[in-house]
Amino acid sequence: MNEPDAESDRSMRIAVAFARETTKSKAGRMCRVCRDVLQVSGAGVTLMVGERTGPLCATSADVGVLEEIQFTAGEGPCRDAFTSNRGVFAPRLDDAAFARWPSFVEVARRSGVAGVFAYPLIGNGSRIGAMTLYQHVPGELTSAQHEDSVAVAEVITATVLSLQAEAKPGELGSGLDGGELYRAEIHQAAGMLSIKLGVPVADAMVRLRAHALAIDVPISKLAADIVSRRVELEDDSR
Repeated sequence: MNEPDAESDRSMRIAVAFARETTKSKAGRMCRVCRDVLQVSGAGVTLMVGERTGPLCATSADVGVLEEIQFTAGEGPCRDAFTSNRGVFAPRLDDAAFARWPSFVEVARRSGVAGVFAYPLIGNGSRIGAMTLYQHVPGELTSAQHEDSVAVAEVITATVLSLQAEAKPGELGSGLDGGELYRAEIHQAAGMLSIKLGVPVADAMVRLRAHALAIDVPISKLAADIVSRRVELEDDSR
């Protein structure tokens, strides 16, 4: 098969995969398509847009935890892919990977993940996040998987930008506001902490993430506890 035919076939398979999921939630189908089309063990998508940074979707609870820990700890392949503007690949979660992302790799190993591959989501000159693929067996992706991954990342980027383009100014696109990315409790908790400590919301969000990491709980749980007033964070800067 020549190169144009291969490209056409790849595009067709991606389009068909999306079409089969059209009756389901937009956010959820993105990750299911990643897993099914790319033939990997799991997938997650994290968006990084200003203060609204966090997981959008995941194919399983275990993958959701791995996406969450990258959001909470501020480390991991998806964050490196986003900041470097290029793919970040760890076909084996060895000691070198642990030295690079200790919190992430520790949780990944416990979840049975042996390899991770992250692709930045880039469109119209803007970076909006990253797609992360998870494998239970160590080893590189095949060349076909890598090429398909680049294509899927482009489709996801276009989908997110399209959804956001339809939103009213100051609002989130349909299908994005219902995802894990925009969990109201996290931003509500940051707002409450901002008022209590007298600091900007961005600083309060950093404090929230740091405390979640320190006590080893998901930031979503800590936020829920703060909003329900089961937990109060004190100002330790004095």
